[in-house]
Amino acid sequence: MALNIEQVEKIYAHDFSEKKKYERIRDLFVFGCVTGMRFGNYSTISKNDVQGDFIRVIDLKSKSKNLAIPLNNISKSILEKYEYSLPNISNQKMNEYIKEVFKELKFTDEIKKTMKYGDQLVEINSEFYKRISSHTARRSFITIMKNKRVPDKVIMSYTGHTSLEVFNAYYRPSEDDKINYMNEVFK
Repeated sequence: MALNIEQVEKIYAHDFSEKKKYERIRDLFVFGCVTGMRFGNYSTISKNDVQGDFIRVIDLKSKSKNLAIPLNNISKSILEKYEYSLPNISNQKMNEYIKEVFKELKFTDEIKKTMKYGDQLVEINSEFYKRISSHTARRSFITIMKNKRVPDKVIMSYTGHTSLEVFNAYYRPSEDDKINYMNEVFK
């Protein structure tokens, strides 16, 4: 499951001034959506990690790969808002609270997920907000970038992926994306 750029912008524009907790959680989530970083990396960013127009960190998963993620208007705005010290929260609490944020934003449509257990296909319906996690931000970033036709190698340099197979597993085109691509080819 991934969000498109319009959904990310809608979430970012929502006024949570009455619910500061939701505002902080939303900002962290959106930061992940516009940088493609793992939660463990972006939740610990400091002013020292921002050099020029880039966020420069060591990828927490590989511990040897240096990531250089260009700042954009949204990521820069969020960093400045928090004076380059993003809100500190555990991944477990982030995953709990981000569902509340999406419920508040009325992302309540039923979503069908089909999974395979052994030889059986099982369909599970659940509300959109219940399927959101901190990792949705990373999948959303990759999907948004791929839909904008950014080359895989460039996106992978931001996310730290080294395997194209693993990287492509993150791509989640929406039904609208599928229709648009079909219509672009067969006008």
